[in-house]
Amino acid sequence: MYIIIIGAGTIGSHLARLLIKEDCDVVVVDKNGDVCQELSQELEIIAIRGDGTKPKTLEDAGVKEADAVAVLTGSDETNLIVSLIAKQAGAEYVVARLGALHYDEQVLKNLGIDLVVYPEAAAAGYISQMITKPEVLDLTFLSRGDAEIIELNVKEESKIAGKQISEIKQPKGTRIIAVIKDGKLAIPEDNTVINPGSKILVLSKIESIKEAKKLAD
Repeated sequence: MYIIIIGAGTIGSHLARLLIKEDCDVVVVDKNGDVCQELSQELEIIAIRGDGTKPKTLEDAGVKEADAVAVLTGSDETNLIVSLIAKQAGAEYVVARLGALHYDEQVLKNLGIDLVVYPEAAAAGYISQMITKPEVLDLTFLSRGDAEIIELNVKEESKIAGKQISEIKQPKGTRIIAVIKDGKLAIPEDNTVINPGSKILVLSKIESIKEAKKLAD
């Protein structure tokens, strides 16, 4: 997949690292040249110093060829504008981070936003899952109540204890998005082992919550 990230703050930078691990082609756009240079050297990716609200910047980033554009600056206004421009420029799938909860869903659709993530749910791991595994949720607003992130304790007798993520049959509409062990949160990969005594965070559609809660039984 070819992903463009607008905004290389904490979430944007971490998202870039996660997507690289998913073998995605990533281009980052940010106004801060130093940040762009650091990411470019660290991840060996293209990092463009520029303003995402300028159509030329998105064109230079290859917006027409992108499978997804993740707009993750700290400004709602900027993110809304960039999302609109990106969609009009041909972006297939647009993800926008928004801080306010009062936006009308139809207005967001009209702006070309396919997925909204809010600060309390905008962990990079969550966004990575949504971009690379859209079968979990398409257009979902966690704050609206269509989905939840639940925390489950993994006990010695849990059926998933000692298993790798790839060996776990996750119910339809659910996804293990994080593992917490000894107070440290990690984004799991297919070979990540779920050890007894750890906790897992599961993203689930509302209709799949009951099945999701059985994962750690």
